[in-house]
Amino acid sequence: MKRLYIPGVDRYALQRAMRSFSDIYGVRDEEAKGRLISLGSALMTAFYNVFITGIFYTGFLSMYDISITGVGIISFIPLITNVFSIFSSLVLERFKKRKWICLAAKVYFYAMYIVATTLMPQFVTDPNARLTWFIVLVFMAYAVYAVFSPGITAWFYKFYPADNERRTRYITLNQIFSSVMSSAILLLSGFLTDAVAGSPHQETVILTMRYVAFVMVLIDVGMQACAKEYPYPQTQKPQLLDVFRLPFRYKKFLKCMLFMFFWNYVSYVNNGLWGYYLLNHMHFSYTLINAMSVMYTIILILTANQWKKILRRYSWIKTFGMTVFFWVPTEIIFFFMTTETPWIYVPTCMVQNILSVGLNLSYGNVLYMNLPEENTNTHIAFHTLGCNICAFLGLVTGTWVSGITGDTSIMLMGMEVYSVQYTVLIRAVLLFLVAVVLTLKWRSFSKEDDIVDVETQAAVRKKIREAKRIAKMQKKMK
Repeated sequence: MKRLYIPGVDRYALQRAMRSFSDIYGVRDEEAKGRLISLGSALMTAFYNVFITGIFYTGFLSMYDISITGVGIISFIPLITNVFSIFSSLVLERFKKRKWICLAAKVYFYAMYIVATTLMPQFVTDPNARLTWFIVLVFMAYAVYAVFSPGITAWFYKFYPADNERRTRYITLNQIFSSVMSSAILLLSGFLTDAVAGSPHQETVILTMRYVAFVMVLIDVGMQACAKEYPYPQTQKPQLLDVFRLPFRYKKFLKCMLFMFFWNYVSYVNNGLWGYYLLNHMHFSYTLINAMSVMYTIILILTANQWKKILRRYSWIKTFGMTVFFWVPTEIIFFFMTTETPWIYVPTCMVQNILSVGLNLSYGNVLYMNLPEENTNTHIAFHTLGCNICAFLGLVTGTWVSGITGDTSIMLMGMEVYSVQYTVLIRAVLLFLVAVVLTLKWRSFSKEDDIVDVETQAAVRKKIREAKRIAKMQKKMK
């Protein structure tokens, strides 16, 4: 039988890619099927998150006269309510089968977060009252979901490949496919939103996209329901204090958690606020902002293999630390981006997109690399609680800094700047500290197997260089 020839496509490279995919995903066993469902869920999540987070969420709030301070306050709520995750183990350990109650909680969460918040402004017209109702509805959504979301994480963690090489491919493939999905939706939705900018139709488009997002949530939940739920390890009756006590028994896991807590603080210093600045102060279009997000996907596809080689050579943690070193200057550059220098945005975003690939791939395994098999829900609750508290503190810091002048600009060195721009300088300093610690102390965060792999590869490379040096000297002597 004659093989189909596709011009411009390396058949052998395509075959290798297909083998790599089928080695991770499939329906041959429950583990491969679970990873396939996880991939499908990641694609759906990437789809609906475009419409309910990021720049579209900021635009949605701006439609109803929510100020930059109001955006920051609403962003606080999920982080405050995630404190309820400390009750996760107490509740979930009562159920031998947890997936149905966890999925029901997920549907409730998105019904409140998407549908209720979208309908509410149609009945409440006062901006201050709207802000209050946004706070109430978001609080009610997150307060319940915080208890059950660790159960979903523990359920799907069973499908993560144990082998480090396969796990790297699994994380990489999930990120590539979900990024392609979100990029396609971002482009389409960005063009559509900008096409009706300045007219009442723009609000209609944004609201419609939120309802579409909820339909996609239901499809996501339906897919997740098909994944097998494995028995959970039997543990002693959990106690509330276990969330604060058990993680301290695992030194490397605790160090990874402290790293993630601090990273969340830094990440949230201008989370949401920066999008508000781009939309309302720089007057960038949705299409431009979304295009930079789409470029991340293209760069991810082009550079994923190179980043995987770097990960194998330097480990998950050291790769993260070294990459952050190169990220720091981009934060400083963004401080000088004003309406007089909008050209800074695109090239700086391109550099950040390249670095983001390495950051996201390495960060994707930090929670799991030292996660104890016992009391998984308790340790995940500790992670959720710490990350959200630190993210909340980061948002508080950023909102306070941004609120110094708010939507009023000031003159500095001949530039018209807003106080929100100072958040990038704060991030630059903190990121430098992260880079130093992770690069120099990477062994204290890493699994012993990973340390051995990195040191073995380094020894092999050293022997190869030495052999080449000797061969070169012998050649000169001849």
